Amino acid sequence: MEEVYEVEVKLPIASIESIEETIIQAGGVRLNSETQSDIYFDHPCRSFSVTDESIRLRHRTPLGDSSLSDSGFAPIELTYKGPKIDKKTKTRIEYTADLGSIEPITAILKHTGFKRVATIIKQRTFFDIDGITASIDDVDGVGQYIELELIAEGEDSMNAARERILSLLKTMGLDENDLVQESYLELYLERVSL
Repeated sequence: MEEVYEVEVKLPIASIESIEETIIQAGGVRLNSETQSDIYFDHPCRSFSVTDESIRLRHRTPLGDSSLSDSGFAPIELTYKGPKIDKKTKTRIEYTADLGSIEPITAILKHTGFKRVATIIKQRTFFDIDGITASIDDVDGVGQYIELELIAEGEDSMNAARERILSLLKTMGLDENDLVQESYLELYLERVSL
């Protein structure tokens, strides 16, 4: 089995309405909107902030007239993200498992020594731009961002995905110099520690 990579870029935005317009002009089609409540955990034997990994438990709630079936995602997911492997994009190994209930997996993590670090809540609206997922995020305590993402299997697909995303970034008139490497968790922890 080839490794599965999340290939992603993230940029801060000044206006949700303006970036929605930019996405539509680039051929984007609005998909659905949801609230995502992400609980992050730290490993009992190593610090994920040092190793640049994460374990995230996500609960999704549809917004407006959206439904979870519109998104194709499960309402509850457990995700492992490996260290970033690229200086420009946020490319990393990612594995996700769909779950039926949040309480048992939270109890399992707690009883096996994982420590809850933070809960990040965001309102996310998804768009599709020629197979690339664009997400507009309004993240509590962090700010507003756009993410462009593809999932790739194997290194060749990962490199092709990276090129497609960076090309779309230019097409949309967004500046590579504004790319943010930090996760929402890292950005949140930076702000609460000030």
